[in-house]
Amino acid sequence: MSAGVSKQSPAERLFTLTCCLMAAPVIGLSKNDIFRSVVSYAEQQSDSAKEKMFDRDKSDLREMGVQLEVIDSNSFEETESARYRIAKGSFDWPAGFEINNEHMTLLELAAKAWNNQLLSKSAQSGLIRLRSLGVVDSSRQLSAFTPRLLAQQESFAPLADAIAEGKLVRFSYRKSTGTTSIREVTPLKLRFIEGQWVLLAKQAREIKNFLLRRIVSEVRSSELSGESVSTAQVDEAEAELVAFVTKNIAVLKVEQDSEAWWHFGAKDNGTVEVNFMDEALFAEDLMEFGPEVQVLSPLSLSQRIDSGWQRVLDAHA
Repeated sequence: MSAGVSKQSPAERLFTLTCCLMAAPVIGLSKNDIFRSVVSYAEQQSDSAKEKMFDRDKSDLREMGVQLEVIDSNSFEETESARYRIAKGSFDWPAGFEINNEHMTLLELAAKAWNNQLLSKSAQSGLIRLRSLGVVDSSRQLSAFTPRLLAQQESFAPLADAIAEGKLVRFSYRKSTGTTSIREVTPLKLRFIEGQWVLLAKQAREIKNFLLRRIVSEVRSSELSGESVSTAQVDEAEAELVAFVTKNIAVLKVEQDSEAWWHFGAKDNGTVEVNFMDEALFAEDLMEFGPEVQVLSPLSLSQRIDSGWQRVLDAHA
C-alpha cells in the first residue's frame, strides 16, 4: 500500500474505482490497470481475492446505476484482453432535466465537503498511478465528474461561532487596492453568493460586506457582546448585496468541454453570462482556467487578467 494512503472502506474503494474509470472514457482500463491503480485491489494477497473484490464492486456499481462496459476486439466475454469503461449515459442527467446556477452551487458545496475527506486522497492516489502507467494524461478528463472546488477559508468557523454567540470580532482586511486595516465588527450572517463567502457585519453604524478571501489574519473573538441588529436590517442589507452582484455581469467565451465549460454551464456557442462579487478576485479565479476562458466584457475585467498574466511573466522572466 502506498505511503500516506490509509486502508480504504468499501465506499472509498468504489469512489476510487469510478474516478479511475471516468479518467479513461474511450480506451477503458485493463483489469491489471485497475488492480494496480485502486489501493484496495493492490493490497490483496492473491489474484483470486482481487477478482472476487472486483466482481462485488461491479455488482455494487450496477445497483447504483453505474454500468460497466467490456471492450474486447475478440468477444463480448471478460477475457484477459478485456478493457473496462463506464457506459455512456451512466452520468447523464435524466431526460428533460436542466441544472441551474443554484443547483451547481449546492453541488459544489456538497463536493467541497466530500473533497475534504479521505476519499479525495484515495482517488488522487489511483489517478496518479494511472498517469504513471501512461493510461491517463491528466486529471482533466474528470472535469465533468468532479466540480471545481474552492478551499474553505479559515475565518469561516470563528465567524460562525461569533454569530451564534453574538460576540464582537477583530481581523485584518485587505482591500482590492492592497491596503490592509484592522476591522472590529459584529458578525451578522454568512452568505455564499456567486462563488464567494461573504460576511454581513455591523461596523460602527453601518452594515457592511466582507469577503472571507480578503480576511488576512486570524479572527479574534472579543468577550464583549456585539451590537443589536434587527432581522429587517439584515434582510435589507442582504437584498442590497444581491442587487449589487446582479449588476456585475461578465460575458465569457469558454472552450467547449473544458473544465471552464462545465463549471460555468456554457451552452452550445460557448458564451456565458456570469455575475461576480469582486472583480479583482473574479479575475484571479478566471486565470486558473488559463486559455479556456476569454473575457468578452467588461473591458476592466479583461485588463485585470492581462495585468495578472504580465505580473506572472515578470516574476518568472
